[in-house]
Amino acid sequence: MNDNSIEKLKEIFKNEVDELIEDAEEVLISLEKDVGNEDLINEIFRIFHSIKGSAGVVGFNEMAHFAHGVENILDRVRQGELRISKNFVSLVLESIDILKNYIEFYFGGPPVDEEKIKKIEASLNRFKGVGEETEFKIDEKVERRIVKNAKYFGIHVELKEDIFYRGQDPLLLLRELTDLGTFDSIRANVIRIPELQEINPHNNYIFYDLVLRSKHSYDEVKDVFIFVYDDNKIEISDISGRFVEDVDVELADKKLGEILVDEGIIDEEEVERIAADHKKIGEEIVAKTTVKKEEVQKILKKKQKSKKIQIASTIRVKTDKLDKLINLIGEMVISVSRISMIAQETGNKDIINSTAELNRISRDLQEQIMMVRMVPLESTFKRFYRVVRDLANSQKKNIELHISGEETELDKTMIEQIADPLKHMVRNSVDHGVELPEDRRKSGKPEKGNIWMRAYQEEGNVIIEIEDDGKGIDTDIIYHKAFSKGMTKKNRETITNDEIYSFMFLPGFSTAKVVTEISGRGVGMDVVKKNIESLKGRIEVQSSLGKGTKFKIKIPLTIAIIDGMRLRIGARTYIVPLDAIVESFQLSTLDLKTVKGAKDLVNLRGEVYPLVRLHKYLGDEEITDQNFKKGIVVLVESTFKKFCIFVDEILGISQAVIKNLQDNYRSIPGIIGASLNGDGSISLILDIPGLEKIMEI
Repeated sequence: MNDNSIEKLKEIFKNEVDELIEDAEEVLISLEKDVGNEDLINEIFRIFHSIKGSAGVVGFNEMAHFAHGVENILDRVRQGELRISKNFVSLVLESIDILKNYIEFYFGGPPVDEEKIKKIEASLNRFKGVGEETEFKIDEKVERRIVKNAKYFGIHVELKEDIFYRGQDPLLLLRELTDLGTFDSIRANVIRIPELQEINPHNNYIFYDLVLRSKHSYDEVKDVFIFVYDDNKIEISDISGRFVEDVDVELADKKLGEILVDEGIIDEEEVERIAADHKKIGEEIVAKTTVKKEEVQKILKKKQKSKKIQIASTIRVKTDKLDKLINLIGEMVISVSRISMIAQETGNKDIINSTAELNRISRDLQEQIMMVRMVPLESTFKRFYRVVRDLANSQKKNIELHISGEETELDKTMIEQIADPLKHMVRNSVDHGVELPEDRRKSGKPEKGNIWMRAYQEEGNVIIEIEDDGKGIDTDIIYHKAFSKGMTKKNRETITNDEIYSFMFLPGFSTAKVVTEISGRGVGMDVVKKNIESLKGRIEVQSSLGKGTKFKIKIPLTIAIIDGMRLRIGARTYIVPLDAIVESFQLSTLDLKTVKGAKDLVNLRGEVYPLVRLHKYLGDEEITDQNFKKGIVVLVESTFKKFCIFVDEILGISQAVIKNLQDNYRSIPGIIGASLNGDGSISLILDIPGLEKIMEI
């Protein structure tokens, strides 16, 4: 095997083991809550067995030997010789940290701490009792007939109400189908059933959606319905392509609520009502409906198995290849825009229609390429189970992390950039938010605190919420700290909560009385805000004293191509991201005031906002009073504030391919980047949070 082949093998090893380690941490934390769960015990054993084998294949013998030692202990648990405790789980988690260190070392990182390895191995030796390698064999319990080379048929059976009068029985048809194979799913639709007083017991009101697993042909399945096919609605289709290893891979991309509706377990209206709260939908369905916990868990297992099959059938593509593809798509969007402008100038309807079709295709292609870069937040979210557990234990707090919406997808680059801010905010919730058990007890709360991480899409953005049921934010303490440091001169009665919350994101600001390794130095939240704003995102804070705090992060799905409003300011055109714009008005219709210091204020429906004139800052001549009265005011929204910008003209809405100025020129405060227009001209893209700082709003 040549060096190139070995390097490729090592790269595959790293990707696979990174995923296995993530799974291991999640399984262990679940096992700590459910120590007798045999599925979880077998799963953690299988993971260490796989890591040991993979490490041996690529020649990482020290890592393989260490994993083998842990595997032996886990085998004793599997055999019922050892019981799982909190300390045992902690030891295995520490062993996982050693595996991470080995991977870092093998790929150019620092050496593994030998003393730490000896300490963990000594702890493992206390449990030792299995010397020989134990082969892990899955005991497969077959609960249905195995049909080799089977096909899957989707069957919709909608028989007329008077079917019984015609000498046919739907139940007999279903029984006849079972002679050809087994049902993977049966869903009875009861939507046609009338009110009780209108029911005729001799009528048929139910129709069925079935998935049949059979080795028989399409025609043989169709022959079951030979006497009812022509007069009733019978639809049969071969859906074998959906199934891999007897698992419906389409379940991987469906949400839990959608699957429960498809299975007929719950109706769509109930799911929509529960989903509106953005809480963990499985738990809410069990709590608020008649659906049993076992039914939800069964569906979740099917979905997880489908997800594993789907992952196994994917291919890995280097991100730099995708980046090049994104850049080419961006260039195409610009070229298509240019062609569209030329087509409009010709006035030829055929050319205009053709370019409109080309524009549609390029947009569809762009969306598909963007989807390739999208990855679920699942792996990012699940690593926080370990973070919360370890941090809560170190502070003697009892905290449970609840995760929902982890299937929500985001651009891969953005996921990498959002991980650190999320980590700081979760640690902040554990350290500052959730109280000690005795303090919670005194406040009339359960000893166990809760932190929720939620993700969902809303209006073309991804929303990530981090909420706790802790002590909340004391705005008085923050205000007095900010006032004493000269950060504000406003009276407590006139300053808003949002303005007070904004102080938490200033460099060096902290209300902690004691500096710990986690917090207290005033470093962190300012970096969180900066990182999120670099993704064109915003943070909102909601808090209730004594009840808890919620941080709401709003970021666009992707930052490569944005929808923006093109504006003329002076002699040049600029673009403002569409999601930053609230509304726009003709200046003459507004109540404009100028206060001391030549600052303009706009009174908009009783709310007063600063008005920013950007002409001089952007290098144009100062606007004249005459032109000023003819202009337009655009109300924009930054992280914590809204303000108005004055523009001469709104030119329209279009897509903008963002080009980084720093790579091609230099960074300009208040400017995100530049975009090439269809006519070949360049428009700068305004950075609304950046302008807020520059203009000292």
